Amino acid sequence: MRGIYEGGGARSSIDRLRAPGARSRYFQPALVRLFDANDRDECIDFGLHINGQDFDEAEIARSLRLQTRQDGDRAAVDARFRSFGKANHFRFDFQRSGDAWKIADIASLTPDARWRLSAVPCRGITAAAAPASAPPNASGLEALRRPGRYCFANRFSELTIAVEASGSARIGIEHLGGGTHTCGLEGRGRPVAAGWQLELEGVEGTCRLELVMSPAGRLTTRDPGGACKATYCGLRADIADLALDLRRDKRRCRG
Repeated sequence: MRGIYEGGGARSSIDRLRAPGARSRYFQPALVRLFDANDRDECIDFGLHINGQDFDEAEIARSLRLQTRQDGDRAAVDARFRSFGKANHFRFDFQRSGDAWKIADIASLTPDARWRLSAVPCRGITAAAAPASAPPNASGLEALRRPGRYCFANRFSELTIAVEASGSARIGIEHLGGGTHTCGLEGRGRPVAAGWQLELEGVEGTCRLELVMSPAGRLTTRDPGGACKATYCGLRADIADLALDLRRDKRRCRG
């Protein structure tokens, strides 16, 4: 991590780490496949460690703070720094691979420049793993009410629903929209007639995100008043009207 931000960013090792001959040594396979696809059809047109094309090397080097958390075979390093007076926040997710730690994902958590590397769409990337079990049927809301963990993903969105015995669910959403800007939130949802509703603190009032399931097994999101977008999305991303087909988009849950 020190090497990634050495010299404030200009002499960063990040490009050397992702070079074709080195990337499998430093990155987990999903990111290696993304970089391979990027070699054929450029889809990563931004820095992986700094937002923007211009930056203040001296200020980054002077203000850089790294914080590491580890939980078993997973770890996260948060990098916080200032550039031209603006606060930046990046998170590098690591996963143990044998005796080594490899980068599993990189995310910008800066409020007006949120993105997640693993969510970047790129033509030619290897498809995600097939579902582990049969998805819910057309009237799948009843199936999703059962205690358990359910995961869905398509090209732009990822959804995890962990249903508890009480009927409440821990819900996490990641969405790429507006170029490289993303939305990301996680919270507890209470069951309502057509799905769940999350209530979270927002900068423009309470964020009340609704997950609504149709009889055909299509789940969409609603963000009345836009309070969720204002708090949990980058400038050109929106968390309203996301859509997942719970039959086609079911995935094996990770971790």
